[in-house]
Formats: sequence, C-alpha cells, structure tokens
Amino acid sequence: MNSFKCERCGAPLEVSPETIVAICPYCGYPNHISGNLKTEHIYIVPSLDKNAIAKAFWERVERDFDLKRIKDQLQIVDIEGHYSPYWKGSVHVEGEVEYTVREEECRTYTDSSGEEHTECHTVEKHYHDFVNEDIPLIGSARRQVKSFGVDDIIGHYSRSRPKGKRLLDLDEDQWGKIKLEILNTEIDELQAKMMMREDAIDVIRNRYSAKADRIDRFDIRAEMPESVSLVLLPMWTVYYKYGNSIYHVVFAGWDGKDVAATEPMTMLRRAQYIGAIGLGSLIGAFGAAYGGAVASGAVVIFALIFGSVLGGYGGFKVLEGQRVERGGSMSSVMSVFRR
Repeated sequence: MNSFKCERCGAPLEVSPETIVAICPYCGYPNHISGNLKTEHIYIVPSLDKNAIAKAFWERVERDFDLKRIKDQLQIVDIEGHYSPYWKGSVHVEGEVEYTVREEECRTYTDSSGEEHTECHTVEKHYHDFVNEDIPLIGSARRQVKSFGVDDIIGHYSRSRPKGKRLLDLDEDQWGKIKLEILNTEIDELQAKMMMREDAIDVIRNRYSAKADRIDRFDIRAEMPESVSLVLLPMWTVYYKYGNSIYHVVFAGWDGKDVAATEPMTMLRRAQYIGAIGLGSLIGAFGAAYGGAVASGAVVIFALIFGSVLGGYGGFKVLEGQRVERGGSMSSVMSVFRR
C-alpha cells in the first residue's frame, strides 16, 4: 500500500481508495490524490468555535417550549465538529414541455322557474411551455452520505449563502484557528458535473410531474455546469443527555443555526399524542355510527380514514419516544443532487 504525504509539509495523509482530495491535518494544504479537480476551486466557509456552538445550544433550549421546562435535567456530553465537502454549480437548461392538466369547469344558469343551477364537468387542458433558465445545484462530494442533518445543512446553506474563502489563500494563522477535521473528497469535478447535468433535467421533470396530470412531450437539454467549485461547510453536532438517553442537535457552523434535532418526549407531549390516539378512535367510532344512522357511506368512510390517520400518528409518536425537529424546509432556490 502506497503512503501519501502532504506536498507542502511532508506530513502523512490518511486516504481511502476513493479519496480525490486529502486535506493535511497539520498545515491544511489540499492534496490532489486522484481524479479531475482543481485545488484552486476549493473554498472554505469560516466556522464558529465550540464555545459559540455550546452557547447556541443553550439558547435553543430557552426557545423550545418543551426543553425549557426540563433545562436543569439536560447535560451536554459531547460537541463534535467537522468540515464536509460539497460540489456546487449552475446548470443552464432549455427546451420544451407539453403537458395536460385536468381542470374542473363550471357554469351557472337560470332555469325557467328562475332558480340558479351550477353544472361542473372535468376537461383536459393542454399546455406548451418553453424552458430557458439556470438551475443552481449543490450536493455532497462524498459517497453514501446519510448522516442526520446533512440535507438540512445543504438547505440552510442555499438560503443563507455564506461567503467562503479560497482554501489556498489561508495562511498558517487562519488555518490554526479552524481546528476542525476536514473530511476527504470522494467525487471529483468531472463526476460532479455529470451528476449536475442529470439532476438539472430531473428538477424540471419533477416540477412538471407535480403540476401536470400527464406529460405529453419532454424535450429538455442541459449544458455543462458553470461556476463549479468545491465548498467545505462546517457542521457541528451537540450530544446531550436527558434521563438515560442521548439526543443531539445539528448546527450550521457558519452562523450557529440549529437545522435538525432529536428531542426527548416530555410527559406533556406524550399526553398530547395519547390524546390524539383517543380522539382518533372516537372520531372513527362516532363518525361511523352517525354515518350508518343517516345512511351516508361517505361520512362513514371519511370518519374511519380520518380517525385512523389521527390515531396512527399519535401511536407512532408515542412509540418513537422522541421528537425530530427541522430548522426549515429545503429551499427551492438550490436543488440537491445525490447518487
């Protein structure tokens, strides 16, 4: 097995068979190991330190209705941070889409006795759109990334757009202040570009699939991505203890925003979910009984379905034993590519 050393300081590098760029843990120099990638296109987003993240955690506790009530019983057991690589760029797409939407048309008329009536029927309407736009994309530069909070970090990045600095421009003092592990890059620039082209077309296809009942023609072409760069995003995870269980909160390192969290379920919250189970059962039982009394099959079906959904949701939450909180939905401004 070949040993890799940093081009700048000669320190040993830890690499895997899929490593494209390995960041030296001693001097911070990005070492090109394999694949297609220009090190001058690597940018790093500055991160807050561990103390600032700890402060952000306790501020989050104060804002949370449930956690604030049990604040004195919470204990931070660990705070971990790292930089993870992401490819970002913009893809220009153009072409044509023909699709069909079923819509309801209604007309109101007055009969011979002067009464108004409304008649409705479903019609198919055909549309023809021309597409010509740039789609920003961002996705992990590592394979098989399924860590909790990764997608939420990407979503927050697309909304906040923090400024990064070229990694090669960092001096030793600035690098010394980072003090965070930088995960190796495993997808090179050429691979990332090909994935972006495919996913840009998928973005358009999904957009029309959501609003159309049928796509009759889909002729969309994607150009090679532009402004492609590798950005290193800081991600912090605070692990805390409540009772005999460990929970965690994921923070964006550049601004201390909590983007995802698991939380203990307090007795009050558990009582609410148990109440949902009971309410769902009552709705199903009384709704079905009422529907049977008035001979309305629609009422019976609605009551059973709604009651089952409400009771099932409450039961699932009780069995889950914890809550999962998200800092915000994925932004539509930037799309996430995955493979």
